[in-house]
Amino acid sequence: MMTNGAKTQGAKAIERAAEHYAKELDAQSSTLNNFVKQAGEVGRAHEYYLRGVLSRFLPDSIKLGSGFIVSPNWTSRQQDILIYKRDFTTLFQVGDCVVVDYNALVGTIEVKTNLGSSNECIKSLQLIAELEDRYQNRGLRALYAWRGLDVNTVLSAIWQFVKKDPNHHHCRLPHVIYVRGKYLLMASKNGISWSEPPFRHWRVGNEGITDGQALLGLVYSVWEFGLSKLDHPLNTPWWLLSWHDFHGHLPSKGEPVPWPSHLSPSADR
Repeated sequence: MMTNGAKTQGAKAIERAAEHYAKELDAQSSTLNNFVKQAGEVGRAHEYYLRGVLSRFLPDSIKLGSGFIVSPNWTSRQQDILIYKRDFTTLFQVGDCVVVDYNALVGTIEVKTNLGSSNECIKSLQLIAELEDRYQNRGLRALYAWRGLDVNTVLSAIWQFVKKDPNHHHCRLPHVIYVRGKYLLMASKNGISWSEPPFRHWRVGNEGITDGQALLGLVYSVWEFGLSKLDHPLNTPWWLLSWHDFHGHLPSKGEPVPWPSHLSPSADR
């Protein structure tokens, strides 16, 4: 049996590895930008880099790709990052583009090179909500940006999006929004509802968490909102349990983001 001390040492080792991987992502992006300027190619490379890092933290039973989800009546738009169960047949694959059965879905991540405007943010929220409409409660919904707007501007865009259709949109927001070097927003452990603040906010950088810790927060969210919801759920590994503390037992590690008063459950909608 592993001692608490060994767990602590092991968790610290994983955190150091995450810091290394976060710096690796920065180095890959900087190197790419020296050679490639086409937005589409840069975007695809960014998706590839992130998939590669996330796959290092996920079990062998889980695969990552880019592609489409199909059900008997609908096919999704192309997803930047698809997280899916290996034990389902991959219906089609060419390179790293796949088509998967909706029953295999563990989660999706929308990846932006630069989340540069409120309108672009709202568009991403709409795409994520559309997918949730089709595949309700089938895993993680995440938005990841290499560069992006400050947190207050993104929150304003979120409230604007929810206001369009409060009863429908409030529960279809991303579970996670991570803008590298700036902040991490993560939904309540129970998902997003009117009964509690929809997000907690962690600053990345000075007096906040590091990008390595934020990266582990994204990995944690794959378990919390994806792998724990499977027919045969996978327990969160011991080396991510510090995020249980960050998320639940140590509120000072993250600031709750309440619903604005005009969107509160008691407001006239």
